[in-house]
Amino acid sequence: MNRLLYIQRMMKLLVLAAPLLFSSCSDLLENDNEFFHVATQEQQWNSLTDTRSAMFGVYGLMRTALGENNTFWATGDLRMGDFTVRIRSDLQAIRDNKLDSPFENIKKISDWTRFYKVINAACLFIEKAKEVVEKDPAYSEVNYTYDAAQVRVIRALAYFYMVRMWGDVPLITYSYDNGSFPKVARTDAGIVLNYVISELREAAKLLPEQLGATSDKYYGFDANTWRGVLLNRYSAYTILAHVEAWRGNYIDADIYSAQVLDKVPDFIKTIEVLTTTSNLVSSKGIFYDDYNADYRAARLVSFNYKYTSNQINEVGTDGHLESWTLAEPIVRKQLPDIYLSKDTLVNMFMSGYTSDNRFGLNDLTTPVAYYENYITGLSLEYPIFSKIQVVTGSENGSHNLGVYSSSIIFSRLADMQLLRAEALVILNRVSDALSLLNELRDMRNLPSLSYAKNLDSDPKKLLKEIFQERRRELIGEGHRWYDRIREARIVGDDWEMMTLINNGGIYWPVSENVMRENPAIEQNDYWKR
Repeated sequence: MNRLLYIQRMMKLLVLAAPLLFSSCSDLLENDNEFFHVATQEQQWNSLTDTRSAMFGVYGLMRTALGENNTFWATGDLRMGDFTVRIRSDLQAIRDNKLDSPFENIKKISDWTRFYKVINAACLFIEKAKEVVEKDPAYSEVNYTYDAAQVRVIRALAYFYMVRMWGDVPLITYSYDNGSFPKVARTDAGIVLNYVISELREAAKLLPEQLGATSDKYYGFDANTWRGVLLNRYSAYTILAHVEAWRGNYIDADIYSAQVLDKVPDFIKTIEVLTTTSNLVSSKGIFYDDYNADYRAARLVSFNYKYTSNQINEVGTDGHLESWTLAEPIVRKQLPDIYLSKDTLVNMFMSGYTSDNRFGLNDLTTPVAYYENYITGLSLEYPIFSKIQVVTGSENGSHNLGVYSSSIIFSRLADMQLLRAEALVILNRVSDALSLLNELRDMRNLPSLSYAKNLDSDPKKLLKEIFQERRRELIGEGHRWYDRIREARIVGDDWEMMTLINNGGIYWPVSENVMRENPAIEQNDYWKR
């Protein structure tokens, strides 16, 4: 079986397994028995095929948790972010941080149950898959070690994501396959993050640098098959770097980001230390699932969709930023739901420097014109944010379907580079931080900065420049809201955000459905009426 066919079949297993879990799984906090009975039948845990399907199912559940109702972008980019809402009141409420508004998609995003589906499936896998080693000789201890470690990383990521969204959340470390779910109260966020860090550290010890890189391979295939598809040791370090930065522990944030940037295979660093602008924005670029396997490795943590003409298609509109941002002439949609205004574009990309090749002035043309790599149709009333545009059928020049298969990228190498620069400033290693920042600026056609000349030897100005670069580089990738929180905490000049931090307004309200089914859960103070 060739590699492409194998991946297609594995992705098909994910598609088939995940809907089984979704359709059978009522809310974890609603004490629904059916999911647990389906998931723990004996025939589910007899062979390598069972465990492999279950592992891919956990990946699928995590992808759904992030993608459902465009949660990844609603929470990371839209909320008090740079996008302007054209007409939709529900999206405007998210944009304005009015998260107690009675819109259905806000209610669904506020329900953490989808993340607990991930956690329960992960716990179940860890508990049950071990039994298959005894039952099926084809499923080895090495298989189980790698599989369980990946599942532990996903479980840890689910908890980290929930802590950033809700603060304190119930910490559950084993499955409830007996059909009874106790009314679990919320656990202090610090305790949950300690658990996340412990899990990620242990998983990192067990995972290889690249799955399939040894002579044994992984499920019979080499590293090219799995790059950017499954999680590895550097994926765990990547999440650890984000967790420690969120906690303000920049010593360890530096250590883990350095593990990624300094220790990843050299071929990855030469490919994308940082993706070129053209590769970043291409419809066949880093957000495309079949992106070149070497370049795909730059996706340190991602959850991918797949479009193939002869398979079940993992495509749609939900779970893709493009469903909000794209319109004519890219897809058959008259106007976008959200867009970057011209004033915002100028403020982001042309404040002091005008040559940014993501959006800036190209003085090599006559007359001078704009670089429009991030934007299509600057002359339109609503410019189209087209940085991410993986449209099905695009390989044939047809965008008529208006459905998408772009990957959800939690982190890529450019993110790690800028996160480490942030940590290094805090640790008083400003020259190293500036070097990392200037490396990316050079890739984006911006002049190098001098700490003394451009930044007045002021570490806060350097930090603000790093966060401004994160704003430009990572827009549309789910980072802006969380970056604003970290910047406010360490720079301290964003009074609007500082007020929200001090009052608990950075968290989402907890769904009324969750509180109704579990009286032990209380609403976040900021959203109590």
